[in-house]
Amino acid sequence: MVYGGSVVRNKGKTMDKKFRRNLPPSRSGKSNNTIPRVRSSSITRLLLAFLLCQAITGVPVSSQAASLPGLSVARNGTLLRNGVAYRGVGVNYTDAFWRPLRHPGDESYRDDFRKLAANHIPFARIGACGVNTTDYQLYFQDKEKYFKLLDGVVHAAEEANVGLIPSLFFGSYVVPDLVGESCNQWGNAQSKTRQFMRIYAREVVSRYVNSPAIWGWEFGNEYNLSLDNPDHWRNLPPVNPSLGRTRSRGPDDTLTTEIYSSALSDFASTVREIDDHRMLLTGNSIPRFSAYHMQAGSRGADSLEQWTNMLLRQNPGPFNPICIHNSPTSPRPHFAKPLVSYNDVIQTCAGAARSASKSLYIEEFVTCPPKTECSIATRRQYVNEVLAAIQANNVPLASVWVYGRKMIHDPNSLSFDDDTASILQMIGDFNRKWSPR
Repeated sequence: MVYGGSVVRNKGKTMDKKFRRNLPPSRSGKSNNTIPRVRSSSITRLLLAFLLCQAITGVPVSSQAASLPGLSVARNGTLLRNGVAYRGVGVNYTDAFWRPLRHPGDESYRDDFRKLAANHIPFARIGACGVNTTDYQLYFQDKEKYFKLLDGVVHAAEEANVGLIPSLFFGSYVVPDLVGESCNQWGNAQSKTRQFMRIYAREVVSRYVNSPAIWGWEFGNEYNLSLDNPDHWRNLPPVNPSLGRTRSRGPDDTLTTEIYSSALSDFASTVREIDDHRMLLTGNSIPRFSAYHMQAGSRGADSLEQWTNMLLRQNPGPFNPICIHNSPTSPRPHFAKPLVSYNDVIQTCAGAARSASKSLYIEEFVTCPPKTECSIATRRQYVNEVLAAIQANNVPLASVWVYGRKMIHDPNSLSFDDDTASILQMIGDFNRKWSPR
């Protein structure tokens, strides 16, 4: 498949001209920020809209969805693929793009995708962006070369018939650092942070909107854990100038629920200009169990009602399924109760999602929680607990953390080339029984 020729469905502005002047040109000297769009008369647009409405009202939902690539969500919250209800367990594979971005020529993802497919693991959540601001040097110097690296990942997934869930703005502080602003500028629609977000999202989504490998679009990773923190001075983003991060942090680098909601709304609108059907994801972790109190500026354990309110608020409107990152550990006090099991937590999240006509996605679960023995037997025990909760609560989507992580040491890394292969095979065996063929 040739990427980059898709038509943007945006009828308004396709570029933030003020910010465009702040971006360096490509080596060819051409503008880096032009996205094609189609112009038509008002009469033609109205006629097309009328004809489309007539066609849509006469076609069953399943017939429409069967022709759409990726995953979409029915009005009742059912996750759909090829027009039928879908469920499956995949992997987080952050190195898929980050390895070739740091080491051009590394195409080990091709073999990794083939192994996933051969073992009945249907999809991978990937980073489709830089980890640090220094990872964007190629983007600014030679944008086409940057995207050719990402093309390779998407094409390899297509060839292997593996789905992708790309996360576009993985770290909350990376884009603000990139444009020289504080993190709270995620809440300012006119900021350079938000302007860059719109530009990059349009570029990525328009380039791959027609790819059968793309299952959905994710905003970022675990932004919600940084919201409304009363001890924000203890939880500021890291400082490391060698990685392109700012040299200092302060109160303006904190995030609130209001700031985050504003950024999510802008991201959803930007994606929907181009792709009107694929699922949208926040990339959130499970909310802190005092999230409601924190948002109100107080402290204390949330009641069940308060906590589910925050779960839905942190995954607003068009963001469906609801994302959580949660793994089995010893029972802990949650919802102002003495002890709550892992299955209780998943049951609560799944129930809250259904109440809002949404699905639930356990986007990250680890096989080696902190301060635990990481033997294969222990890992299998944790995975069995997750799979049991998935089945008991009819959770349609989940992905294990993490597959093939080589850039940094991670005790949770899984590979088909060592004894952790049995964990991946467990997931594949589960999919054979649990997922539709």
